[in-house]
Amino acid sequence: MLLSDPCPARPSGTPWGADEPAPAEWPGERPAYDSLAVAVQAEANRWNVPGIAVGLLHHAHEETTAAGITNILTRQPVTDATVFQIGSISKVFTATLAMRLVEEGLLDLDVPVVTYVPDLPLADATARTSVTLRHLFSHGAGFEGDRFLDYGRGDDALARSIAGFDTLQQWTAPGELYFYSNAGFYLAGRTIERVCGAPFERVMRERLFEPLGLRTAVFFAEEAITLPHAVGHRLPSREAGYTIAQGYSLPRNVNAAGGIVTSTRELLRFARMHIHDGEIDGTQLISPQSARAMRSPHMDAGPGRGWYGIGWAINDYDEFRIVGHGGATGGFRAQLTVVPERSFALAILTNGEPGSRAIQEIEAWALDHYLGFQRPVPEAIHLGKKKLGALTGIYSRHDGRFTISRSSDRLKVAYVGLDEESGEQEDEATFLLEPIGERLFRSITGPGKGNILEFINLPAMDGTSRSLLRSSGRLAERFEPPVKDEKRSSSTGKGSNRKQAETG
Repeated sequence: MLLSDPCPARPSGTPWGADEPAPAEWPGERPAYDSLAVAVQAEANRWNVPGIAVGLLHHAHEETTAAGITNILTRQPVTDATVFQIGSISKVFTATLAMRLVEEGLLDLDVPVVTYVPDLPLADATARTSVTLRHLFSHGAGFEGDRFLDYGRGDDALARSIAGFDTLQQWTAPGELYFYSNAGFYLAGRTIERVCGAPFERVMRERLFEPLGLRTAVFFAEEAITLPHAVGHRLPSREAGYTIAQGYSLPRNVNAAGGIVTSTRELLRFARMHIHDGEIDGTQLISPQSARAMRSPHMDAGPGRGWYGIGWAINDYDEFRIVGHGGATGGFRAQLTVVPERSFALAILTNGEPGSRAIQEIEAWALDHYLGFQRPVPEAIHLGKKKLGALTGIYSRHDGRFTISRSSDRLKVAYVGLDEESGEQEDEATFLLEPIGERLFRSITGPGKGNILEFINLPAMDGTSRSLLRSSGRLAERFEPPVKDEKRSSSTGKGSNRKQAETG
């Protein structure tokens, strides 16, 4: 539902998405555009995105541009005032709000969360008494992070959600391993509610949106509908064309993780405050020390993937540090990229699933055009049949199953998505992986083209080793032995969706 992975390795010229050719009227390679407006219009057309809004900040220069429509039925044009769901970019807002509360003495990042939420239930007793806000904000809490059940629209939605956390699988001890956690931000939101004595959304509005001067940042559909707003669009296939993504509202309990609706203009204002180390228009919203701490590495996100700070995804290069976050909700794709050292920020909001491709290409063009920078592309390497074969098998988690087999000098993945409540199949995809390290692979086809997948051996408490797959920041565990040949890879295998990998 929310951001698939905020720390992707996104080499320039390697678009995300299904392995489909670009429309015939556009070249396969991105042209050398001479302006942001041309780049946005062209890439929106090249990837057939219904609507897109982009804002760019570079020192004193600020520019916004837009293309396309907000809704395939109403055909209203997108402008820089159009609000979109920004998905998990909301996490940076939640972390910023928490830093304000830290400075007020209401929170401490390194105190166990159970201090603030004494009724917190977790499956692991040790984790319950040791997990901190720093763990939550850097995706190091160790418990399963994807739960998108709806606990209603009442002010008790977050509390009801947290009450079921004892059924979340505890994958690792807190601080041991990075993996993406929406649920960790639910708990952070509940912690904020407890110390402030008010619903999370009200605290966010009164202590961050309003002091920051954000006039059109909202959470709820009834608020968004009063503003010029986009709706999300799905693209089941090129033949079928776009459909409007139904169910605009997200469950209220996910708001701290991904519920904000806003515009590129307001995202740029938020980014400007962080570039200026917490200051905006003469007002210091968080201290310089807090702003810098947020974009300092706290959890290693894995080889080729950078780090995670307090709310920010971080990539370090010889030239400078890039911090940012992406977002993905029903039919929306979004990205905020910030280079504080160069006073640079880029906000991209789209209302179609292929927006990920346009975002990647526009970001790559802007970094090159304004900063003369191109992300390095890791070289593919050769691994022998034995090393590839040792990684094959069936890796399962509560909401999906990966059947991995060897295909020549690559790995083939057959993925099946499962409904987290019923266990029924929701979607499927097949794609190829090429090795860029001994246990590190890049997807070269399929719905996550360019994404990095990592195979991890993690010691278990009984002295054995657990074989894990980290894909889109999420973990799956191998419960089936290696698959010896590609022919067998189509079989799900006995017990491939075992209860141990389920969380809800």
